[in-house]
Amino acid sequence: MSKQWRKSTNGPDWIDIRAMMVAIGALHTAHVEVVCSPLGTGSTGSVKVECAAHFDLLPGSSLPETVVVSGTWPSATSGSVEEVTYNLLWKLDYEISQVYKQEGLWAE
Repeated sequence: MSKQWRKSTNGPDWIDIRAMMVAIGALHTAHVEVVCSPLGTGSTGSVKVECAAHFDLLPGSSLPETVVVSGTWPSATSGSVEEVTYNLLWKLDYEISQVYKQEGLWAE
């Protein structure tokens, strides 16, 4: 049996995920990563997906060095691991925006 291309879908794929990672990195001046790892022990088949943005901070900055969001697949709301990852990247962008909204971060 030879390998074949996956069938086309209407959902996000790894090219969309990469594009989103690059966009978040450029917008927020961050290094963005996606990590997929087995969840639990044994052969559950579940995967933990973690999306993180790492920032190069100046000394004395009150911003966090890293913002992280995570989820699992299979998921009740997403059919594929790509959908989970893409949704988590949207959530990561939102969480970064919430960090900037915290008024206590800014010096007067």
